[in-house]
Amino acid sequence: FLFKPISVGIINVILKKSFAYKLVGKDDKMAKKYEDKKEDTLKEQEPTTDQNGWKEKFIRASADLENYQRRISKERAVWVEQAQADVFLDLLAVVDDFDRAMEHHAKQDSEESKALIKGFEMIHQAFYKLLEKYDIKEISEVQMFDPEQHEAMTQVDSPEHDSGAIVQVLQKGFLIKERVLRPSMVAVAK
Repeated sequence: FLFKPISVGIINVILKKSFAYKLVGKDDKMAKKYEDKKEDTLKEQEPTTDQNGWKEKFIRASADLENYQRRISKERAVWVEQAQADVFLDLLAVVDDFDRAMEHHAKQDSEESKALIKGFEMIHQAFYKLLEKYDIKEISEVQMFDPEQHEAMTQVDSPEHDSGAIVQVLQKGFLIKERVLRPSMVAVAK
């Protein structure tokens, strides 16, 4: 025992066998039965190739499940963003109507229209605060045509503007989290 390293499992088997012989004495049948039971339990404890295969399948299935959960989480976030974008796209039509109503009523000077305009302004501000809360901003670049942010509705001759410059914004565009929610509809110089 001192010169060669021996595994603890082998030492335990040797000790148990010697214990079985001492316990039973000269009755070889009982000793043999005891040894067979111990060898069977040792064989059961050692992983077989079948068990290793199942273990590998379990590890792969666990990894697949984890990847699936991550992918679903990302997809769910995209679905939520898309649903928000759809709702806000519909809301932008209402904001446009308020903008047009304010422009129309700003031209009138009666006392009644001034009170009405104040009410419109409050609602208008509330809409823009809501848009700001969800990181929706108006497209501010309206100098030169950018196909990613603008949609050219018409081309006009304009001696004061360079070719490709935006002459008029027909409908405001908006960004949601730095991506285009609705492009600006513009008239572009030829």
